[in-house]
Amino acid sequence: MPTDVYATVPRSPDRRDEIFGPEIRPRNRTLTDTSRNDDDYCVSIATMPPGVVVPLHSHADRETFYILSGEMQGYDSNARAWQMLRAGDVFDVTDGVPHAWRNVSDVEASVLFVTTNRMARFLREASKLKIDGTSEDEARAFGDLVARYGYWCAGPEENAAIGLAVDWGAAADD
Repeated sequence: MPTDVYATVPRSPDRRDEIFGPEIRPRNRTLTDTSRNDDDYCVSIATMPPGVVVPLHSHADRETFYILSGEMQGYDSNARAWQMLRAGDVFDVTDGVPHAWRNVSDVEASVLFVTTNRMARFLREASKLKIDGTSEDEARAFGDLVARYGYWCAGPEENAAIGLAVDWGAAADD
């Protein structure tokens, strides 16, 4: 049974280079059961609104993305360049490779992706983070989640080096 995972937090007045959003976070719909082993695969569809940015990060979970519609730019640190991806293109990120996403177009993009159940559970938890407090509280909660899963988030300097003016806040491992 598909599971819809949507974040609902107030929109910031400045949408440029926001981390996930807030309102422009990717929206993920899980198509397979995620209750099995961490390393079992999971198939999901992500909807990437215009302006969405997923800053530089890495994890041990392999991800393979197939662009269904729209355009996205993917950054793979092995290639050291942004790659424009359109419907029908595949972007494969092997284990541990730092990568990032951005939708610089004016239209929503839809991406089918295969990863691990562990990553699907992380994404579900991350999308539900809504802290009734400051943006620092949300950043701290996200940082705690990243640490619990053993993932890595780039700091502002590493993101700036690839053209992103973002800061993961408490999640970045400076």
